[in-house]
Amino acid sequence: MSEERALSWLFSLADQERGVGWNPRASPAEQWKLGRTRALLDLAGGPDRQLRVVLVAGTKGKSSTCAMLASILGSHGLRVGLYSKPHLQSYRERVRVDGQAITPRRFSHAVERMRGLVKELARKHPDAGEPTTFEVTTALAIDVFLRARCEVAVVEVGLGGRLDATNALEPAVCVITPISYDHTAILGRTLGEIASEKAGILRPRRPALVAEQRPSALRALRRCARERGAQLHMVPPLAYEAPQPGEHQRQNAALAIAAARCLAEVSDAEVKRGLERLRMPGRFEVLDGVVLDGAHNGASARALARTLAEFVAMRPLNLVLGINRDKDARAVLRPLLPLATRVWATESAANPRALPAAELARWCRRLGRPAEVAEQLSDALRAARADRAVVAVTGSLLLVGQARTLLGAPVPERLWD
Repeated sequence: MSEERALSWLFSLADQERGVGWNPRASPAEQWKLGRTRALLDLAGGPDRQLRVVLVAGTKGKSSTCAMLASILGSHGLRVGLYSKPHLQSYRERVRVDGQAITPRRFSHAVERMRGLVKELARKHPDAGEPTTFEVTTALAIDVFLRARCEVAVVEVGLGGRLDATNALEPAVCVITPISYDHTAILGRTLGEIASEKAGILRPRRPALVAEQRPSALRALRRCARERGAQLHMVPPLAYEAPQPGEHQRQNAALAIAAARCLAEVSDAEVKRGLERLRMPGRFEVLDGVVLDGAHNGASARALARTLAEFVAMRPLNLVLGINRDKDARAVLRPLLPLATRVWATESAANPRALPAAELARWCRRLGRPAEVAEQLSDALRAARADRAVVAVTGSLLLVGQARTLLGAPVPERLWD
């Protein structure tokens, strides 16, 4: 099976309008929300039960925290699998061993194995329905990690926590990054409701490392930890700057360090090496003079705005924006628009969930900042780079990935050397 055929089969299990976590042919019954992933893992021989798993949930900073943790553990000498989402330029980026994206050949073989297990799932559990792309990829990643002789699997939780496919795994350590408003139609309208969903990953007698939170979120997390018998530990941000740009990375780094030390006797030198060697494409990445950042909700946009304001330092700023329909465009735009000299509203051609550029421009006008409409990212990028302003592309990681390709950047195969 070629990589293209493997991807075609994998994406056939997804509702393209809603994303990889939905499949109209999947049973909506509560027991199968996690049950399909658990059944796939069991059919694969239970690879997760032979690994130490870290689950990382939250609203912002999940991917950064996961990458930092994997790099720190790797610097200690452990072989680490990293499962994150979404990808920038290649789906293979979601599954990494020691920072290296799975190769096309290994990816194709892994998908072929999962295809056989999905057929077996249909025979043994016909009432489960067809699994989603995300459920299959979760089982695939864990199976790949065991076959690659990993000792630890660092797993980024998808949407929420309680019913996310990754919660079918049994974690040794649970991490919850800062919680803010996102996916409110699914997770709840209040921070307390959202936090309760995220807290679904907590386990009895297991460490639960929690970032600094707003009071209502923290109350919900503490209540859930008591009910589940989890060992909740508050982790404040580092007292010093992290190597990655942005004040918010101090919190992400602190969580990663704390989680690493729950698993191994990691030295300060190994922490330093793990953080300094890490490259995080699409997270305040400066490429050919263009800032690329996948901020896609209000909290991440505020963090980006703070970092951008310091980086721009009184120079003009041209913003290229593209946002998904299921995101709160107003929350993303509000902290960023005041920084901009000029704004281009665009959309990712490869993203069926993209908010149309014209509609995004209307949102900008409602917030008092006119935006030029460029349906093609290539046109927006060309126009934004035509003067001497700093250019920033943001609003969606898929948009940022497309920008990396347009700027001539290869697929980020490695996160560290």
